[in-house]
Amino acid sequence: MKIPVNNTNLAYDDHGIGLPIIFLHAFPLNRSMWQSELITLLSDERYRLVALDWHGFGESEITNPISTMELFADDLAGLMDSLGIQQAVLCGLSMGGYAAFAFLRNIFSEYPD
Repeated sequence: MKIPVNNTNLAYDDHGIGLPIIFLHAFPLNRSMWQSELITLLSDERYRLVALDWHGFGESEITNPISTMELFADDLAGLMDSLGIQQAVLCGLSMGGYAAFAFLRNIFSEYPD
């Protein structure tokens, strides 16, 4: 599936209901790196499993030649807003982990207490 976020179309997978777990892929891969984890967790109905392709990776479009962790953090926030996700478990590997940290820095700077 694709969804418009921050002036581009991001590709993502969204399966299940329950506690959202968002999978954030490593460089230079795409959301398919999480395929085994998604298949394993799909049988557990307690989770909503979301995996996305960052700007310019996989099936997502690239609208900016420079990708930053702040851009990825904004993509994550926009995807969560579009999908109606207010809280989630973030599962990031390598670049995905750095993007998760950028996302959390934005949250904590917005709500410091």
